[in-house]
Amino acid sequence: MANFLPDFSGVLLDMDGLVLDSEVSYVRAWENAALELGHPLEPGFARSLFGRHAGDVAFEFKKFFGPGFDAEVFFRLAERHWFKGIEENGVAPMPGITQLLSCLQERGIPYALATNSDRPYADLCLERSGLLTAFPLTIARDEVKRGKPEPDLFLGAAKLLGLPASNCLVLEDSETGLDAAKASGAVAVLIQRQDQLRDKLSPKAHLVFSDLVAFRSVLVQSGPHFRNAPP
Repeated sequence: MANFLPDFSGVLLDMDGLVLDSEVSYVRAWENAALELGHPLEPGFARSLFGRHAGDVAFEFKKFFGPGFDAEVFFRLAERHWFKGIEENGVAPMPGITQLLSCLQERGIPYALATNSDRPYADLCLERSGLLTAFPLTIARDEVKRGKPEPDLFLGAAKLLGLPASNCLVLEDSETGLDAAKASGAVAVLIQRQDQLRDKLSPKAHLVFSDLVAFRSVLVQSGPHFRNAPP
């Protein structure tokens, strides 16, 4: 595992769990929907689904609930609870994200957001977190053919920067995201605050950090590793 940044020209960032502490909002929505249907979720079950395809998530819920599970009803209830929670509580930015973005801006390093959330959800989360204008360049799941773990989102985000993905660092917190980063040819950087999950995912990443603050610290010391975009 390298302990320094390789040469790079841009940075691509995931949103849920990386830029925004939005995962708790999905957990609450799923838990409330399950309670409304009379089936409390087991602790940790909802979190185990983060970063998975929507189809995979629905399949896991179907296994959990058993015969008679109506996915359409469940996810309609979950969506209602999610919107209510976002409007009432907003979304907290992850610690260190504003400082990291300032650092990228000060150094003239281009960056873009690539999220597996659809555009309406992504924009609402960013708006409710106060970061909507912090990301002039963004690409969402419903704007590409295939979501993560396929490479489309990171390839599209790199294209927004006018760069090949191989010239970019990808900051991710999930296995699905790391797989997408690798498939795109980018340098996968894992940012994961949970020790157990960080240890599990480390082999899939070129670099591993516990949080954005630690990553920014290395970035500040690695000016020579930043290369300008090719003409």
